[in-house]
Amino acid sequence: MPLRHAIEVRNPTFKDPKFYALAKKYKVAIIFADDDEFPQIDEPTTDFTYARLMRSKANVKTGYTGPELDAWAKKAKAWAKRGDVFLYFISGAKENNPAAAMALIERLGGKGT
Repeated sequence: MPLRHAIEVRNPTFKDPKFYALAKKYKVAIIFADDDEFPQIDEPTTDFTYARLMRSKANVKTGYTGPELDAWAKKAKAWAKRGDVFLYFISGAKENNPAAAMALIERLGGKGT
């Protein structure tokens, strides 16, 4: 079974075309991290996208508001045009992450990407 590799960077100095080229050369996905502390890098460097959404809220039953989930569904569909999508709700209000995932799947037609 072929392996896929992804790397999560946590320093803004990685927002650099030289880094993107290196990741592309070795077919390594750069993890898209939606968080205040980490750089958001949305560069297609291989045939899949790996995304970590880390802003779920405790005071929202689904972790994210309806408009936020709509925006993530739109983004996931765009990523799916590039290849497979692995999208995880992690961190934030962890207790609401399963509900966030189910709400997003529903917006994607019940199939996920």
